Amino acid sequence: MWWSRALLLFAVLVLGPVGCGFRPMYGTPSGAASGVDADLATVRIEPIKDRTGQQLRNALLQRLSPRGEAADYAYSLQIKLTETVNNLGFRKDTFATVANMSITAQVQLSKNGGGLILGDNVTTTVYFDYLGPRYASVATERDAEERTLSQLADDIRNRVALAIQRYQANPNDERYRQRSLFLDDMGGGRR
Repeated sequence: MWWSRALLLFAVLVLGPVGCGFRPMYGTPSGAASGVDADLATVRIEPIKDRTGQQLRNALLQRLSPRGEAADYAYSLQIKLTETVNNLGFRKDTFATVANMSITAQVQLSKNGGGLILGDNVTTTVYFDYLGPRYASVATERDAEERTLSQLADDIRNRVALAIQRYQANPNDERYRQRSLFLDDMGGGRR
């Protein structure tokens, strides 16, 4: 009987420091960000006009740097938004019943003090129904706007991550010598 307790004590002493071997699948053990997440955290998102722009900026902040914006940033992200709502279905009394909302983001990612890394247009479209009472229609339109901005933020995050990885793989590529895609109202212009 004493030998079973001795064996158990020996097993605990030998296997105790080994631990269970748990390692997080998607995170790092020290809590530090992985390579892509660390790069995305160094992107500064410039202010975007209007309420819709601020909602998109907040969604992008959550996706790019959930711990908050870095004081030292390596990249600058500028976005211009265009929103359209098209009525698709109509009743006999000419009131719309179905519509789609499209938001197009003109995206420009620049290296801090360097050239243009990404210049692209990203479009997301969501369909929604107009309901009878006016408040319900406004609520469904706001919901469609939130869904559109969420999908747009996901798409922009993925494109920014890919552009940064592509840039880091070959920073001397000819395509990174261009300065800006936007007109003068975004602070630059074509050069």
